[in-house]
Amino acid sequence: METTLNTPIDPKTEKQERIFQGTPVSGGVAHGFVRHVGGSFEPPSMRRIVMAKVDEELARFHQAVESTREELEKLMQGLDEDLDRHTHEILEMHVMVLEDSFVREQVENFVREGLECAESAYYRVVKNCMDSFNRMPDAYLRERALDIKDVALRVLKHLRGDDGLYDDGGASAVCIAHDLTPSETVQLDRNRVLGFAVELGSRTSHTAIVARALGLPAVVRLHGIVEALEHGDEVLLDGNEGILVLNPTADTLERYKALAAAAEAKEAKLLAGGTGPAKTTDGNRVLVGANVEFVEELPLIAECGAEGVGLFRTEFLYLEDPHASEEKLTALYSKVAAEVAPQQVIFRTLDVGGDKLVEYERELEQNPFLGWRGIRVSLALPEAFKKQLRAILRASCHGNVGIMYPMISGVAEVIEANRLLAECREELVQQGVNVCSKVQIGAMIEVPGAAAIADLLTPHVDFFSIGTNDLVQYTLAVDRVNERVSELYQQTHPGVLRLIKMVVDAAHRAKIWVGICGEMAGDVSLTPLLVGLGLDELSASSPQVAAVKHAIRKLSSKDCQGLVEKALQEGDALAIHKLAQAMAVEKYPELFPAAMVEAATGKD
Repeated sequence: METTLNTPIDPKTEKQERIFQGTPVSGGVAHGFVRHVGGSFEPPSMRRIVMAKVDEELARFHQAVESTREELEKLMQGLDEDLDRHTHEILEMHVMVLEDSFVREQVENFVREGLECAESAYYRVVKNCMDSFNRMPDAYLRERALDIKDVALRVLKHLRGDDGLYDDGGASAVCIAHDLTPSETVQLDRNRVLGFAVELGSRTSHTAIVARALGLPAVVRLHGIVEALEHGDEVLLDGNEGILVLNPTADTLERYKALAAAAEAKEAKLLAGGTGPAKTTDGNRVLVGANVEFVEELPLIAECGAEGVGLFRTEFLYLEDPHASEEKLTALYSKVAAEVAPQQVIFRTLDVGGDKLVEYERELEQNPFLGWRGIRVSLALPEAFKKQLRAILRASCHGNVGIMYPMISGVAEVIEANRLLAECREELVQQGVNVCSKVQIGAMIEVPGAAAIADLLTPHVDFFSIGTNDLVQYTLAVDRVNERVSELYQQTHPGVLRLIKMVVDAAHRAKIWVGICGEMAGDVSLTPLLVGLGLDELSASSPQVAAVKHAIRKLSSKDCQGLVEKALQEGDALAIHKLAQAMAVEKYPELFPAAMVEAATGKD
């Protein structure tokens, strides 16, 4: 969405200030000039070849692949082994994509049988692969189509003899792209990158991950910016509010300078008070943990005041190295457990779709949203599942470890997973391997059916962790990354809140604890609802932890329970959100923008 600000034309540039609204994925503010980066992915011109030229055309294709491999290997050699480990693993995955035999054989077939030029054949094959990933239900996996695109751009570049896709010349700039891939980001001189603004993407995209790792602001879903902005345009990128300002006026720049100073002061104050437990004003303790994807994030745990890791997403490590040995997994999990100790780290077992695990060996599911996912994949591939379970058990002697199973829909799944876990434990004991005598076992509640039978699941687990991201979309039949129905994705829908309460009540009757690890846990405008619902633990991203703890300390459990009683009788999700937000703004106004506080209090 684009609007024109009611500000005067800058007399220096005689250009009017314009603002583009997108989705913030990495906080901070950057001011600089535009640099367009990334390559286009348009179908190449179709060119037929004669039979006598087939071998020559295939040799050209193979040479392009080999040149791409050399290019990726050169990139990896230039990285710092410690500082750039994640980037190195991304590029290793790109080499695996490049060497995929399915793609190579399909291209060779199109060239030999269809007498199609290498560019066109290669584009057709990789485009089909990308489309398959784009149809997957998991947002992170959909973004993996970018990895395929990244490699394809390089191969096509060599086939076309074009070496200009990755030019990184110039001074410091805000990088603008339609869709920025990982190694395009790597190619840029980090010392001259101020931030990222792209037309596509999500919070789980590589752009978001790399930006957060680099501490740079990033905004995605900024529709129309590639066409609207030119090289050298002056822009201001607000990664907190998801805004890009073209031709910012002196007044706008001054206003943002003041906002930046205030934000830094507020963040420093929150972090300073982030240590210690989070208790409500009437003494109710709520544990606040962090969600973690990569080993490199661990130093942030102590800095932000997190009380352990409420969700370690093991699929991120899997996607970096699908064929990692048990020894490698054990080393990684042990490192995590040791660094978080004595606090607990909860490892979620693999939560990806089956298409990623068994590439190209199964037909595309007609409805992947309701298909082979999470625990279903693990139970269908018991040896792979047991490898991961054994690695987690072996890591348990290095810290306080928990395990939770994703996408549980029935009791039988938990019983079978626990049986395999017990089998792994027995095997390790017989081998003389040390494992902790007690590892907490949990079930993720993401499916409405699981919430409805929470009382039947309690005898088989030590805790529940509610994954609100999926619970909301499954309850309301809304894809949370589909912009067409995004307004229907309502975390405060009464149906969602009633399911959460059902799970909390069942857990507490069975005397087990229950937490939330979805995005809802980090939204301080909803903290009053979560406290009132009786959640024992909230697990959010590291940058959100200090604010969530601050919010809890300002609330009364009794007041929050009263809020929930009122909310559960309300039929409108927006009205419920307003109730929660009103209490939040009243109790901790310092966490909200001044305009929101003024609107809530009626001040002009």
